[in-house]
Amino acid sequence: MARAVAELRSWPALVLSDTRRGVTFAVRGTEILRLTGADEVQVRLTAPAIDRLEPYLLDCDQVQACRDRAWVVVHVDAAPDLELLLALASVAIKEHVA
Repeated sequence: MARAVAELRSWPALVLSDTRRGVTFAVRGTEILRLTGADEVQVRLTAPAIDRLEPYLLDCDQVQACRDRAWVVVHVDAAPDLELLLALASVAIKEHVA
């Protein structure tokens, strides 16, 4: 997870916060990433983005839906999972920057 944080810190659109609940990243004041465990990140994609990506996300064992339809959980266990997380973070940024 340290590698993910290091990579995301370098993205100019993201602002890192280290809160009591853990590390979060926001874009334009909206939280879009939450590190919720040693290998788990919640990503705020928005419901429309999840609907568009749903056929691909359903086939991916590393991604799970959250109760809040705007968020998904990504399990990062290996390098390909990190690449998936970074791709979904990019989608989340685009969804929150008009």
